Amino acid sequence: MKGFLKFLGTVAAVFSAVIGALAVFDKLTQKNRIKDGYLVCEVPDADKEE
Repeated sequence: MKGFLKFLGTVAAVFSAVIGALAVFDKLTQKNRIKDGYLVCEVPDADKEE
C-alpha cells in the first residue's frame, strides 16, 4: 500500500510540475494577448447602416 501511495504522490507531483511549466511557458509566449477581455479596433464606416 505504501508503494501505491508513493506512486500516486509521484504522479501528482509530475502532473503539477508539467501544468506549472505549461502555465509559465504560456505566460512568456503570449505577449500580445488581448487585455481587459475585449479588443478595441476602429472600423471604417461603422456609423453607416446598410
